[in-house]
Amino acid sequence: MKIKLAILTLLLFSIPSSPTKCFDLNVLECWPMEIQEMILMVSGENTPRYNCSGKTKDEWYETGEKRLGWGIYYVSSGMFFQFIGWPVLWIFLTKFNMTHALKVYRVMVFIGLIEITEVWGNSVWPGIVALFGEVYCTSPKITTVVGKVTMVQWVLGSSSAVFLGLHRLTDMAQKGEFLVNTNLKTSIWLTCLGIYAFYGSIFYDTVLFNSVYMAPLLDPMIGNQGILYSNRFLYFHNIFVSILLIIVYASLCLIWSTREMHTSSVHVSKFQKSILLQSICVSLTYAVPAVSFVAMFVFQTPKWFFHASDITYQLSGGLPFLMYIWLNHKVQDEFLKRLGVCRNAKNQKTVVPSVHSTASRFNN
Repeated sequence: MKIKLAILTLLLFSIPSSPTKCFDLNVLECWPMEIQEMILMVSGENTPRYNCSGKTKDEWYETGEKRLGWGIYYVSSGMFFQFIGWPVLWIFLTKFNMTHALKVYRVMVFIGLIEITEVWGNSVWPGIVALFGEVYCTSPKITTVVGKVTMVQWVLGSSSAVFLGLHRLTDMAQKGEFLVNTNLKTSIWLTCLGIYAFYGSIFYDTVLFNSVYMAPLLDPMIGNQGILYSNRFLYFHNIFVSILLIIVYASLCLIWSTREMHTSSVHVSKFQKSILLQSICVSLTYAVPAVSFVAMFVFQTPKWFFHASDITYQLSGGLPFLMYIWLNHKVQDEFLKRLGVCRNAKNQKTVVPSVHSTASRFNN
């Protein structure tokens, strides 16, 4: 009981909310300032920091920049990722028996669901912004909603990528497996990460995509105050995620390179190598944009670096599915089959049932 009380007290003190003068939850002014601001922004109303009353909507459009080429790229690539992403996830869910050694695929599917839905916010919507030259004040409601949702998805996805690495690390190092060795424990960890992501999105500044910089900024670009990184939560999250992803996956590669390979475990070793490569690819799609976003606000960077950083973020939603098709032969076969393309018979291998047949059949 004392431990639960201590945790509750810590959570209450950790909420960065301003003190209120009333306790009537039916009155907006009684809620924390962060909640008030979020509700007003979603409603399209002005706030002290996000005030669009200085210009008309047409005048705000004049402050944006229309980018036809980039708009077409963002929208078309986003729809392409949707086209390949959902079939890959369906293959994982229907063709893979996610038990025993294959429990890691549950985490991959979870991350995949985050990525494929995030594409609408980090690729399709930015394309629309580029096509019409949108800024925050031209469409405050949808810009806020998309910003809040994509921040949850980014934080949850990148955190889950770290968890995926730790999941692999406990398996390959054969230490600490009891922390993640059941579906219930994995679900609890992912639920905690979800709470963490929602906390950051609700109580800290919204990510707002802007056609001028072609990047998700925390500054609504109202007036001439410049680019400010006011979201401390996201700032430190990106730093920690970058460091953890590098450390965890470097450790995995080190363990793999120094591991003795026994003939009796060749099938399991091939399976683990395949999983390791797929996990590394997923981690890179989060590590690269995380590092670039941190660099973008720590150092003085040119305007093109803002856009380049967003491209790495935009690709993080779709590249993992291409990597699954490339690295996972079962996914590749099923995907090509759905396209009506049959692989040559010589590429099809027959696996003799063994103790490790459950694992080995996913590497054929």
